[in-house]
Amino acid sequence: MVEEIATVVRAADNGLWLTTTPVASCNACQVSDDCGTGIVAKTITPRTQHFYIATELQLLPGEQVKIGLHEASLVKAALMVYLLPLLSLILFTMVGSGLALAEGWIILLALLGAGIGFMLARQYDRSQAGAVQLRILQVLPSLAVSQQSLASRRAIPSWGSSE
Repeated sequence: MVEEIATVVRAADNGLWLTTTPVASCNACQVSDDCGTGIVAKTITPRTQHFYIATELQLLPGEQVKIGLHEASLVKAALMVYLLPLLSLILFTMVGSGLALAEGWIILLALLGAGIGFMLARQYDRSQAGAVQLRILQVLPSLAVSQQSLASRRAIPSWGSSE
């Protein structure tokens, strides 16, 4: 399961609006200040993703949750977005070559094939919109410390005391 931390933006009737900001691995590396790829990654600001998830949980804006997506769903979506247009492009190019068309027509057929592949991927995405298997795995505890817990910590003797 692929997991990510999301923040609740607002609560709706039967679900929550969440937001995530993906962190590139180059931004987390210790030598990213000296690496060319890290410098480029810092200049390109990550886009914030907003989405709705149906749930019965009643959460407040600002709370954080851990969300998860099954790998099979992710792989299937990646195959549709990347592989289908590529295979369609190759198929249309082979048909154009098999018909002994001029090079310009083959290029146009290849672009047409890629376009059809992208349209099929978009149609698949729309048909699977309700079947996304995104789940809230865990509601993360708030980092705010209550006054009671501070008072109870002060009552505990420290390590070096002789009590």
